[in-house]
Amino acid sequence: MTDLSAALFARYRRIVRGTFVGVLLVACALIYLQYIRTLRAETRSLSDRMGEQSIALDAIMKNGVDAVNAMRLHAETWYRLHPQTPPALQPVLQPALHPPSPLVRALQRCGAPGRICLDDPPLPWSTRDVGNLTGVPGALTPELVTELEMALSLNDPFRTIIANLPAAAWVYYTSARRFINIYPWTPSSTFFYADTLKQKDFFLDVEPTRNPARRIVWTPAYIDEAGKGMMVTTSAGVFDHGQFRGAVSLDLTLTQLNRFVDNWHTDFGTLFIINDRHQLIAHPTLVRAGASTVQPADAAFPAAARVPLVAALDAVRNHLTLVHGYYIETRRIASAPFTLVLLVPQRDIVVSSLQSGVLAALLLVVGLTTMLAAANRFTHHDAVQPAQMLVRYIQDESNGAAKTIPAVPAAWQPWFRTIQHVFNAHARLVSIQQELDVARRMQQSIVPKRFPTRDDLQMFAHMIPATEVGGDFYDYFWLTDTQLGVVIADVSGKGVPAALFMAVARTLLRAIAPAATGPAECLALANDLLSQDNDATMFVTLFYGVLDTRTGMLTYANGGHPAPYLLAADGTVATVPGTGGIALGVIDGLAYAARAVQLAPGTTLLLYTDGVTEAFDPQGDAFGDARLAALLANLAGCGVETLLDRLVDGVHAFADGAPQSDDITCLGVRFATATP
Repeated sequence: MTDLSAALFARYRRIVRGTFVGVLLVACALIYLQYIRTLRAETRSLSDRMGEQSIALDAIMKNGVDAVNAMRLHAETWYRLHPQTPPALQPVLQPALHPPSPLVRALQRCGAPGRICLDDPPLPWSTRDVGNLTGVPGALTPELVTELEMALSLNDPFRTIIANLPAAAWVYYTSARRFINIYPWTPSSTFFYADTLKQKDFFLDVEPTRNPARRIVWTPAYIDEAGKGMMVTTSAGVFDHGQFRGAVSLDLTLTQLNRFVDNWHTDFGTLFIINDRHQLIAHPTLVRAGASTVQPADAAFPAAARVPLVAALDAVRNHLTLVHGYYIETRRIASAPFTLVLLVPQRDIVVSSLQSGVLAALLLVVGLTTMLAAANRFTHHDAVQPAQMLVRYIQDESNGAAKTIPAVPAAWQPWFRTIQHVFNAHARLVSIQQELDVARRMQQSIVPKRFPTRDDLQMFAHMIPATEVGGDFYDYFWLTDTQLGVVIADVSGKGVPAALFMAVARTLLRAIAPAATGPAECLALANDLLSQDNDATMFVTLFYGVLDTRTGMLTYANGGHPAPYLLAADGTVATVPGTGGIALGVIDGLAYAARAVQLAPGTTLLLYTDGVTEAFDPQGDAFGDARLAALLANLAGCGVETLLDRLVDGVHAFADGAPQSDDITCLGVRFATATP
């Protein structure tokens, strides 16, 4: 009997072998097309990455431009808000209307006649709060005093810039009147104003004769004399009613830019930065910390093709182009006179594209051979085709392009629904997380992190949100040299709405407090503003007090907040007498009462929110006022920071792992001694 199965399988094997040979021939024909497609995809991907990198670099440099522009705006706004007294009346009115501030008076304690410096800032300032203003401006005329006051007012933006710009080395104001205010503070024995500063590019390039349009300028790269390595300076001119007064400047180290180009995580090419002065600003190998010279841009190009590559920089802008054996692309940076350059040897991309083409051909052979083994209608209809559709559906969902589940066999429907639910849930989680991240950054940025350390005053605070963001806040600010305003507040609700309402309340209070006659008027004005258009019916309980650091007299008003505690040096604990006010933002037109209490030396004022007393243990019992008072009595001899640390530790120990039900916020102020 003839073995029909053997003949059938022999014919099948011949068909498979013939098909396989055909597949190899087709694969050899397609490998070139695959190489071309891969090459184009590689170059397009690199060019897209270059676009992303240029946007990121522009954002970095824009931070520096924004910082300089903010300083210039601050200085020129200061001049508009402090107009000069007419010259004829200056001898009579200027000293009475505008007496020199303590900082200006301290400038004259520099030792040598005609020299000024701020080597010894008066209290409450320290060298962390101010820059050192040095120079030889001559006699203290009313005009000079006005400019000195303006220069000293720049200390606040100086601190903010240094704190928020990692690349910022120095920030300063250089006056045409022969003085400079530089931050961070440096003793005059190390750095003192010199007239050569006015011959530097950062000053000359912002003068009206060179820069009538008053643009922000960038200097060439240089090696810092103070040992901070290679850096550039960006500057802007300061004008008072059209008259040039000086320049605000920001020195930026180039270390951050070197890290930026080092992070070019691809298999191809070198990323580097050059400027409009044909200098090499950042390079992963040629520019390093401790460099003693600034290299020319030519050094970043291979010697064999240096001239044609450098000449082609403008021609290859925004497009990866092959020039003399190298793919090269440049991107101009809008916020600085810098150019981002990508240089890739042609052979690297060719080898990678060929490897990808061979792999694609092999995959094609395996795929087609596999399809031959499973080329029946049932497998194709019930397995291969639905699987392909599922992959495409996942890709569409990942790209945000999927609309409906395609028509597939019933057994595949649960897979598609699961993928749909997973991507929908992920999108919602990403949106929520982004919202919470914004709120968290906003909340953390508006409460003070640094506290004054003085002989007559100690202060510290804690804020622990119950969720990602909370509605509590604390604040302090100096109304005068001796009048300290302290605030603690609790916004109704939690989450992003509470955080936003908290930011509004804190901003309003800070804006109103300096002009208000006292805490009662301040709360009344803030309540009227918060009540207007308050469609969300949110409110905030708030305690605001003003402490005279000379006498220890505390004047305060309370808007529905728990009464603060007074902890005497001998351990006696008492609450501040109430004033009867209700929460802010409920009803406009309310009046608030103020009271005053005398703090004895060594007395600690503890402001807190109800998250402290309403912390619950696993059995549901609250921490309560009695436990808080008892805990404070045992902490009478502790410093303010230690007192607050132990207070928070005590609350957490009482909770014993129970979920935190409300935000925990506390602010401690110790009046140490009275000033005679």
